Amino acid sequence: MERGSFLKNAAAKLNNFNASVYYSLMLIALASLFIITGNEVIGVYAMSFIITATLIVDSDLLPALEGILVTCCFAIRCKNSGPEFFNLWYLAVPTLILFFAHFFIHKRRPRLYSFTPGMIAVSIAIILGGSGIIYWKSYFSPTSLFYMFSLGFGMILLVSFFAPSLRYDKGAEFAERFSRMHVSAIITLTVSLMNEYITRFDEFRSKFSALPFQWRNNAATILMMCMPFAFYLSAKKYGRIFFGILAYAAILFTGSRGGLLFGTVEFAICLLTVLILDKKHRKASLITVGVFAVISLIAWKYLADIASYAVTRLLDPGENSIRLSLIKRGIEDFRSAPVFGRGLGYMGNRDIHHSAKHTLCWYHCSPVQVAASMGITGIAAYGFLNIQRILCFIRNKSYFSIILFISFLSLEMMSLVNPGLFAPFPYLLYITIYFAVMESYKGESRETLAAMKKGY
Repeated sequence: MERGSFLKNAAAKLNNFNASVYYSLMLIALASLFIITGNEVIGVYAMSFIITATLIVDSDLLPALEGILVTCCFAIRCKNSGPEFFNLWYLAVPTLILFFAHFFIHKRRPRLYSFTPGMIAVSIAIILGGSGIIYWKSYFSPTSLFYMFSLGFGMILLVSFFAPSLRYDKGAEFAERFSRMHVSAIITLTVSLMNEYITRFDEFRSKFSALPFQWRNNAATILMMCMPFAFYLSAKKYGRIFFGILAYAAILFTGSRGGLLFGTVEFAICLLTVLILDKKHRKASLITVGVFAVISLIAWKYLADIASYAVTRLLDPGENSIRLSLIKRGIEDFRSAPVFGRGLGYMGNRDIHHSAKHTLCWYHCSPVQVAASMGITGIAAYGFLNIQRILCFIRNKSYFSIILFISFLSLEMMSLVNPGLFAPFPYLLYITIYFAVMESYKGESRETLAAMKKGY
């Protein structure tokens, strides 16, 4: 009995730690260490162990979600690190043991959501994609099967089993923690960017422009996904709006064209949202906007220099030739197979864009991707899913749901010029969880939103 009591007390203390800001600080500190020392691959294995350990001590998914998001912030630097990951495969064994063990310790009950029928329709469209036209070896390739499963029925299973485990009953504390994990990602990516610029400072000083690096689009996408949550936290402690401004500044330093264009749109939407909805801090928000505008005018030349790399590439037809060619090819592919499309596993466009090993040959534009890969069937399925997502938002309208929806819109915008939501992890996973949270979280309502508009 004493041993059982000791284990219960130890688990309770670990759970309290995992729910605290100290857990977030620990994740940021560890991620920063792996970034600065250049041990990102080891870091992925170490963080994976910590993430699965949190699943053992408690059924709450939130600590694991935060760990995954922070890990993604430096894992995006690991392109072409496949051989190094495979050489250290044995480090994944403890993580796998903990992951499967937690199913025996914590019983999870699946739940279907109002948008699940839309996800089922999309899953069917993905499976039917390429019917009668795609080469069977392409359809059944490991890469194709992975994306077909993870973008379709696999995502349904994942979210249906894990999203109900979030502690919605904690009320405002849940929304606070959920938002805080996104701030952790903003801080981690800022550290990653600072490391990039410090280690290449001479190059930066000579150009005084955003530096080119491979993971810029992923960094900008994660920052855009996380930015709105800083504005949510500012409604309680206004100083936290700084993290939203930091996210936008970090996007500028990524040098991402999509980040510059759509990140600016999103930043404006976030500022307008707090100005309109958060009456209590409206004066502070007006002052913030004013100060931001003045600083922008004073530092216009420096900001223009920083953004020049992305702007030059955005306006250069040569830099955009691959994406424009993919759009043109996507239209041709849709016309050649209008009902079911060419299929997700179709690799016939590698003459335009030679995608990385073990990834799809994306069209880098979600509407084109849907039409070319799944035809009219896919257009109908994704249209149905998005209608259900919008209805889910309307039925569960609150300040928190507005923030979740803005984050969703930011990823939809980035998906117009990048794989975006066709990358199952982390983007589709988190967006799907956002809508599950939107439907399940009852800590806020239309009434609380109305009170907020009145300044209460």
